[in-house]
Amino acid sequence: MPDWITLSKFLPQLIYPFNLALLLIFAALLLIIFGRRRSGLCSGFLAVVILSVCSSPLSLALYREHELKYPPVPVSASPAADAIVVLGGDVGIPVPPRAESQMHGNRLLHGFRLFKAGKAPLILLTGGNVFAQEGLEAEVVYGKAILANWGIPEDAIMVETKSRNTHQNAIHSLETLKGQGIDKILLVTNAFHMPRAAAVFRHVGFDVIPSSSSLSVTDYRRPKLLDWWPSLSNLGKAQAVLREKLGLFVYRFRGWID
Repeated sequence: MPDWITLSKFLPQLIYPFNLALLLIFAALLLIIFGRRRSGLCSGFLAVVILSVCSSPLSLALYREHELKYPPVPVSASPAADAIVVLGGDVGIPVPPRAESQMHGNRLLHGFRLFKAGKAPLILLTGGNVFAQEGLEAEVVYGKAILANWGIPEDAIMVETKSRNTHQNAIHSLETLKGQGIDKILLVTNAFHMPRAAAVFRHVGFDVIPSSSSLSVTDYRRPKLLDWWPSLSNLGKAQAVLREKLGLFVYRFRGWID
C-alpha cells in the first residue's frame, strides 16, 4: 500500500490540465466508438477548452501573481539571521551515466552568497529523497559537498536528510536547530514555492525571513503577438499553479499552516 506522500505525488496527476485533457480525449473516443457521439463530442470539446485556456497567457498571469508575493531581494539588502535554511529540490543526485551531482536551480548558490555576505554563520540543507534511491545518498548530502567545494567550512554546513515534503522540511529543521537556540532563519527556496514554505516554517515556530532564490517569469521585450500565442510553457505554468494552490489548500486543511 503506497504511503500518503506517494499518493500526494500521484493523485494530483489526475487533475493536471494536460493529463485531464488526455483522459477526456480518451473518453471521447470510447463514447464515439460505443455510439454516444454527442457525449463524445462534448468530452472532446471540453478537452480542447482546457488545453486552450491553460496554454494561454492566463496561466502566465496567475503564475506571476503567485510568484511575486515574495520577490527576490539583493543579498546586500538582506537582513541577518541565526541560520540560512536551504530547501532541497535544487541538486540532482549523481545517477549514471552522470558521474557527479549537478545543480538544477539557484537555491544552493543563493544560500552560498548569503553565507559569504555574512548574513548568517550556519547553513542548514534540508531534504531527503522523496523516494528511496538504492545506493545513493539524500540530495542534501551532495549539496553539502558542492558548498564545501566552493569553500564553505564543513562545520558551518548542517544537513537534514529525513524530510520528503515541505511540511517535513519545517518539522525536521526545527528538530535540528532548536537545540542550538536558533529560531530566526533566512529561508531559501524559489519565489514560486516561497508562500507555502514560509507559511509552514512560521507555523512550526520559526521567525522566518523569506529569501527567494529566483524568479521564473521575466518581462523581456518581445512581439505582443507572442504573449497571446498558446504555448507548452504556459501549460506547464498552469500545472505548477494548480499544484501550489492545491498544496496550500491541503496544508490548511491538515492544520500545517495558518
